Amino acid sequence: MTVGSELGEVTVADTVRWLHEEGLVRLAAVADQALRNFCAFTVDVRTGRVAAHPETSGEEGAEVTTLAADDLPHPVGSAQRLVIVGVTVAEEVLVVDLAATLALAINADRPALAARSWVLQLMLNPEVTVTTNSAEVATADSPRLRQSFIPGSGATVVNIDDDRPPLTAITFNPADDGPDHLDLEPDGTGEMYLGSRFWRLRHVLCVADEPWAELARQLDESPEEDA
Repeated sequence: MTVGSELGEVTVADTVRWLHEEGLVRLAAVADQALRNFCAFTVDVRTGRVAAHPETSGEEGAEVTTLAADDLPHPVGSAQRLVIVGVTVAEEVLVVDLAATLALAINADRPALAARSWVLQLMLNPEVTVTTNSAEVATADSPRLRQSFIPGSGATVVNIDDDRPPLTAITFNPADDGPDHLDLEPDGTGEMYLGSRFWRLRHVLCVADEPWAELARQLDESPEEDA
């Protein structure tokens, strides 16, 4: 990703586009090559600097590693369970590795709006399968994104599996918050907590009802590529 070129300043949209084109795969490669696990990455929209945030397990955080976007590994492999959560108040795009947590909560009036954004991104990786008991998240007749009864769960849950166990369980408005959770406000702002790490978000990526219904309609009309 090139920043500050004569073509103009890089925008949040440019950064998100780069992440989905190759950046998420390159960030996943950083985690694969490191001797530690990263729970999240932030990409500075203005400078392109990438910060890799190690897992903390609720304790004091380890030192953050910084890299230039151009120095990331080549985009080989998949994005695994990396998803873009939103934009921080420091104008950084926050990417979370959902494989770094077994239990993550979304607290909101309608948690499904944020979960839809994550699921939509995960569906770009053919290795991922999502099972949920939420009618607001599932789409009809999709073997990789399906609604199902989840035994032992009295809550609304989204389970994410990419054949790299264990799976990630995302719970909507659980009775008790663990250390990993997203708090989404009605105005679209939020706060992301992963262990002892915390980011204040000026914008959380969400998918509203109308575009989600249109996406579901398109999925129903398109044959599965892997079928």
